Amino acid sequence: MRCGCGQSYPVIAGVPMLLPSVRTSPAAAPLTEAEVGQVVAAFGIKDDPATRARFAAIFGRTYQFAESFLEAENNYLLQRLAINREARPTVEALAAPGTGEAVFAVVRHYVPESLARGGSTSHNVRIRNTGTEPLLRHARGGWSLGLRWAEGPEAGLTPLPVTVLPGREISLPVRVTAPGTLGAGALRVVLVHADGRMLEAAERFSISIVEKVQRPYRPLDPIRGPLAADYDEDHRIGIRLVERAVNLAHARRGLEIASSSSPATCNLGCLTVNIDIDAQTMQAAQVVFEKRGYSNVIFACCDALRLPFAAGTFDFVATFAALHHFADPVSVLREAARVVKPGGFVAVMCEPTGHEFERPHPQIVEVLEHGVNEQIFSIDEYARMFHAAGLRPTSSQLDDDSLKVILRR
Repeated sequence: MRCGCGQSYPVIAGVPMLLPSVRTSPAAAPLTEAEVGQVVAAFGIKDDPATRARFAAIFGRTYQFAESFLEAENNYLLQRLAINREARPTVEALAAPGTGEAVFAVVRHYVPESLARGGSTSHNVRIRNTGTEPLLRHARGGWSLGLRWAEGPEAGLTPLPVTVLPGREISLPVRVTAPGTLGAGALRVVLVHADGRMLEAAERFSISIVEKVQRPYRPLDPIRGPLAADYDEDHRIGIRLVERAVNLAHARRGLEIASSSSPATCNLGCLTVNIDIDAQTMQAAQVVFEKRGYSNVIFACCDALRLPFAAGTFDFVATFAALHHFADPVSVLREAARVVKPGGFVAVMCEPTGHEFERPHPQIVEVLEHGVNEQIFSIDEYARMFHAAGLRPTSSQLDDDSLKVILRR
């Protein structure tokens, strides 16, 4: 297949693999007939020999990509359907404390350049384990992440909810209290062990302590929407908001990022290209939507950080409960802004807000333990991301803690 960028890509099981390098190999243990039947039943489509054969072929191979994050997200469908006999081991099972060196580096942070004096705020910090020793979660007598002033009040500590293996990353919100005097301050990122040891990252960043923070970006002031009964109802609210924007813009072609097997934009009356990094999920979705008679939905395996589409290809780009799963959300937003036409829009729907990692929900911990990236951003952090990506909010809504925003360039 050849996309708008002029490069050719392979098509496997009816799905374009829009990635620079894809390695496939036979599955160690093909699905049994009973397990194939479970997959068919899980998708609620007609069970016939041809459909079974297609699913057997899809799950008869595995896919590998270069980045460990992509490997963690890929080949995950069977685990979600709870019928995978070879469950991916958790990071806790892989963590074997030894005699290596504990070292970390700051990947990025969301602390603004200025803070109000004496104010207490919480900001996400993303770190990478650059050493050879697992950074054990706090509950195992391990580490907590903190921000500390070179001179000033001590900051709070956020316990690591899971063990961070060498080469892996994690984002956590950390509370910081600004000094009471105006001027410049220097923040350092630290890891504090349960036994009192402390590691300090090489990176420090300067912060201005001011009387009142002047934001260089447009803050989000979302209207309060209806309280959704559950996850599905929250998505239906988001779909109605996107449908309204599609109709107003007379949009004919859209891109949905990280759509998984249930694209939210499939019934909006326009052509939608649905991308996800999970190859098997995209292939299974292709089968399901063919069986359901959809002709306006295209599935592709693709990395949202490197979209192989020409600038201005789509009338709109949408994500549903997906942006916070990306290690670098701003880069995803910049790519979305690049491929949307002038006058088009980017819809960021159903994003969880708040800083739940201070007391992480067991479900969040479970996802992290399987190597899937999970982050919870504040509304202000989202506003700064949108600004950094060159996008401006034209409408925003908050349903309980679920943020929904329509953005334009």
